[in-house]
Amino acid sequence: MLKCCVVLVGFLLAMVVYAPPSEGAFHLRSPYNTGIFRFEIDNDAVWKKDSNFSNGWSLQYHTPCYDGWDVADVPGLVAWVGTHVPSMDAGDAIVRYSYGVGQNMLTPGDLSMETVRNGDLPYAGTVTVSANWQSFNRDVARNLQVSVGLLGRQSFAKEFQTFVHNDLGMGKDPKGWGGQRKTEPLINLGYQYVRRLAYVGRYTNGWAGQLAIEANATLGNLYTSVGSGLSARFGWNIQEGFGPAPAPPGVGFYQAAFLPKPAFASPHSIEMVLGASGTGLIYSTLYDGSRLTDDDREVSREDVMGAWLMGVNYHYFELFSIRAHFQVSTKLLKEDLIPNALPGKKKTHGDVSFGALMVDVYF
Repeated sequence: MLKCCVVLVGFLLAMVVYAPPSEGAFHLRSPYNTGIFRFEIDNDAVWKKDSNFSNGWSLQYHTPCYDGWDVADVPGLVAWVGTHVPSMDAGDAIVRYSYGVGQNMLTPGDLSMETVRNGDLPYAGTVTVSANWQSFNRDVARNLQVSVGLLGRQSFAKEFQTFVHNDLGMGKDPKGWGGQRKTEPLINLGYQYVRRLAYVGRYTNGWAGQLAIEANATLGNLYTSVGSGLSARFGWNIQEGFGPAPAPPGVGFYQAAFLPKPAFASPHSIEMVLGASGTGLIYSTLYDGSRLTDDDREVSREDVMGAWLMGVNYHYFELFSIRAHFQVSTKLLKEDLIPNALPGKKKTHGDVSFGALMVDVYF
């Protein structure tokens, strides 16, 4: 595992050092260069499951694109960070700032038990606020993310799931929230680097395809990890740059690293998305127990998880975009070490598979 982490981090650093030049206009004066309000929901119900990662949602705002942090309409501290963090103020790139708030919840498979059995996954809820500095062009995208928040009762995950399951009748009564993980502050740093490997066709008013590779790393008590991935997009009038992937709050990366369409572009676009990724999880308070409180409940898990992604995107650039993505993962939890379910009940799933719906509104 250690060798895997070292290789992935080295790969990330190597890509940061070298970035190919980008050519062509960025269309910053186009009417399509707008702010973006995004609502995202991630839920495992699409796979008829309700355990491990159960639900996540976020509300995000992404600014318009700017020539640089010195001309960006952002607070002074934001511009200072963008200017002084290495690689975030490249001369051949445009920038945008993003921030968002979101909530995650994890539950065991059997929601009917008030006390989670030893070795099973404890209930856990998080609420986080994230800030993102994005610097990108046609060939590369860099994303620095800072997230802070809370784990525990103050996340209101219990109230949210109880409302959805009981009041809206969309699931079984979750009775074990009284034993959820104890309250602790969360802080996480993340860095993501994406590079276009190849493309074919015409991005604007034509058919095109793109292949990209990614490396990322996170550090914090919510999630400490290294990862890499490969993604492909194909469609008509597709966005140039890099589209967002599902981003459970504080764990995934909020991103909108795509170039504005030129004014003459059709407002309509359709894309198909395929992806594969690998993550080396070093530590997470959600699975490994706390280093800050006496909540030392640990769940047996793997060090590495793979995932596959498939999705479809529709864009009406004058108003909105809709993205529907589906992720299937390998087992993160060691299911053979999780207590077997009682008769008629469900055992906690080891994988982190879910569906994601992202809705962008442009204004």
